[in-house]
Formats: sequence, C-alpha cells, structure tokens
Amino acid sequence: MSDTAATSTLKGYIPTLDGWRAVAILAVIASHAGHSYSAASGTESFFDRISSGTHGVNLFFAISGLLITSRLLEEWDTSGGISLKRFYTRRAFRILPPALLYLGVVALLGALGLLPVIWSEFVAATLFYRNYLPVILGPNGAGFFTSHYWSLGVEEHFYLFWPALLLLAGRKRALPVAIAIAVFVAVWRHFEAWREIMLYNAIQPTYFARSDTRIDSIMWGVVAALALARPEVRAYIERYLSTIVYLALVALYGAIVYRYGTRPTYWEAMIVPALVVGTVLRPRSVLSRVLENPMMRWIGRLSYSLYLWEFFFVYYPGVPTTLGVWQTFPLNLIATVVCATASYYLVERPLIRIGHRLAPAMPRDAMDREGVATPVVAAA
Repeated sequence: MSDTAATSTLKGYIPTLDGWRAVAILAVIASHAGHSYSAASGTESFFDRISSGTHGVNLFFAISGLLITSRLLEEWDTSGGISLKRFYTRRAFRILPPALLYLGVVALLGALGLLPVIWSEFVAATLFYRNYLPVILGPNGAGFFTSHYWSLGVEEHFYLFWPALLLLAGRKRALPVAIAIAVFVAVWRHFEAWREIMLYNAIQPTYFARSDTRIDSIMWGVVAALALARPEVRAYIERYLSTIVYLALVALYGAIVYRYGTRPTYWEAMIVPALVVGTVLRPRSVLSRVLENPMMRWIGRLSYSLYLWEFFFVYYPGVPTTLGVWQTFPLNLIATVVCATASYYLVERPLIRIGHRLAPAMPRDAMDREGVATPVVAAA
C-alpha cells in the first residue's frame, strides 16, 4: 500500500529538535516552580502570568507530530512501506518503561502514606485516559501526582490512529487528510466550549486536556512534516524563510500568547510547527546554534523523564507537602534532575535500544551518534 512520489523528508538525527525539547521542558518546569514559589510566598510570579507550562506542552505536541510523521515517511522511503508492528513495538519500549516506573513509585509512596493516591488514577494513567478525568480525584489531593499523564493520553491517542491512517490515505492524500483533521478538531473545540457553557455555565476543567480538544496541536506538526516531504514546498520555504520572516513569526507567536494565555487555540497550534521548522531548515542561524548546544541537547534527551518525575516535587495549594523540604525550591529542582537522570540512563535509554533492536525502523546509518535511534517525544 504505497504511492510513488519524490520525497524530501526530515531524515536522520536532528539535533535542533533536542534543543526544542529542552525549551519545552524548561518552560514546563519553570511554570511549576513558579507555582511552587507563588504558593509559598503568597505572591504571583512571572511564570504564573505567562503560563509557560501550557506553551511548553504545545511545543512538545508539535515536535511529536513533526518527528513521528517524518520517521514514518523515512521508513516508507527506505523500505517501501510502514510496519505498524515495528512502530508499536518501538513506541512501547520508548514510552511504557519510564511511565510505569514512575507509577510504581507513586504506588509505593502511597502505600507508605507519603502521597495521597487513589486506585482509579492508576488505571487511567496506565491505560492513557487520564486526560478525561479531573486533576483531583479524591480527598487530600489524591490524583494530583498522576495528573500530568494527561499529555501522554493525548499523544497515545494520536499514535493509535495516525500511522494506520497515513497508510490508508497514502502519500498523495495524507496532507489534505491531516489538514482536515486539524481543522475539524479546532472547529469542534469551539463548539464544545459553547456546549459546556450552555450546559454548565462554565468550561469544564477536562476541556483543556482532552484529546478531542487538543490533538490539533499534534496534527499541525504532522501537516508540517507532510508539507516538507514535497520538494517543491520545501524549496519554496527555504527560499523565502528569511530572518525577517522568522522574526515576524516569533512576534506573531508572542502576540497570540499575550492575547489568549492558556487557552488552546488553532493559531498557536499552527504557528509552533512553523517556528520549529524554521530552525531545522536554517541550521546556521543563531537560534539553531543555541538549540544545538550540547547542554540543551542533553536536557532535551532527558525531557521525557524530567516531565514525569518533576511532578513529585511540585507544590500546589491543596496538595499535601508530605515530601517535606523536597517540595520546596530549589531542592525540588535538584531532586527532579537526579531522578530524571537516573531514569533516563538506567531505564529509558537501555529500553529504547532494546526496542530498536527488536523492531528496527531504518538502516543503522540513520542512528544517532550515541547508537540510539532518535526517540520521539513521548510527553510534555
């Protein structure tokens, strides 16, 4: 099941994307640290006002759509098709071990009475529908420490339908199909907001986390990957994407964030992949060189584990500080880095290797310099 077409996909290891992952996770951590500081001091922080965590997650989503689709197209180019079995094997070894390890530690601390937990949150987090449940599920803040699994739910639902739909649509029809999905979700989000206001006189908390109201943030990354796979589109972008044009896009992004804040909008969903693509296609730009700095790339590789583990050490009003000083700044940041580093080197990285040995997606020369095929962001 394949269409023959000239392609120009994003191939191999792209260090700039690791830098963007670093930007995304630093935005999330800064937002949560800001909340911790604000709650402790009783004052509003800068990060409360800009809600950087929300925009960091949107950046993660855009990277996932862009890179997942580029890798699928690359496999199609090199092997003549896409193996769904190999894809899901790699995804399982990429996502599940760190996620289940974190849940296991949450369960242990809950059994020891150090964290408020509830059974339903584990079922929802393990089966990736945590984004359809409220943040707090029980007394004393129970459920909070798995609430960040909402973004994993959005991404997992994307993985469930897009690879197969890409195969069914074929190379020529995939781009209009992806655009149609993104536009439909954006329209549905507005209708759903209106429906909830009419029924409940307010938008419900889960509205901002559900897959059916947020997955367009991933789909516009898909659209970017499919567009770049068309040589004429890529040539056009490379010709006209000057520094002035890129700065104009940055200014537009800033205006969108200032205007809409934490609200998920199709404007932000559309422009974030354009900002990422701009650096990928202009690797000699100042921003690209900053993103490809070794420290940024290292933080980017840790981003999934950082995202998982930092929630242990965040303090929010109404959530018990049963971990004591480890939920206070700056010890919470230090503990996050230590746990995430251990998770990455002892669990995440070895299991990624095993997954790619069991289900290789591309020739070995497309592996990165560490010998691990570039992992796609599994969460934000």
